[in-house]
Amino acid sequence: MLTSPASRYVRLRDACGAQGLRLTPQRDVLLRVLSETSGHPTADDLVRQVRAVLPSVSHATVYRHVQELVRANLVGTLERAGASVQYEVNPDSHHHFVCRSCGEVWDVYLDEVDYRVDRRRSHLRGFRIDRSEVQLRGVCASCRERA
Repeated sequence: MLTSPASRYVRLRDACGAQGLRLTPQRDVLLRVLSETSGHPTADDLVRQVRAVLPSVSHATVYRHVQELVRANLVGTLERAGASVQYEVNPDSHHHFVCRSCGEVWDVYLDEVDYRVDRRRSHLRGFRIDRSEVQLRGVCASCRERA
């Protein structure tokens, strides 16, 4: 089920309070920006959007707040070789499609995927898996049309 920006904001705001993260004006604007963003912004994208509301906010402040949200598992990251880290707050179970031509990223919703580690072959005794990701790669419709 896709969540609305308003419900994402309330979820983030309440989760910050539950984790002892004070709702400063800077953090509040960042939460609103993250909640209203449908894509996968970089830290620089987030700084630009927060500065549209709070022009004097520093890059370091925005980055520090984003990292606190990541550590609190309230914001996810999308890390790809050769690209800036991208962030997202989509709480719905999903994966990503990355266009190998333009680099754009889209959320992909796959029917129930059940990941079970084959412990006999994986040799992961004592490991704790925090998350799993599926990344689909190909060429998006726009790039295919241009080709």
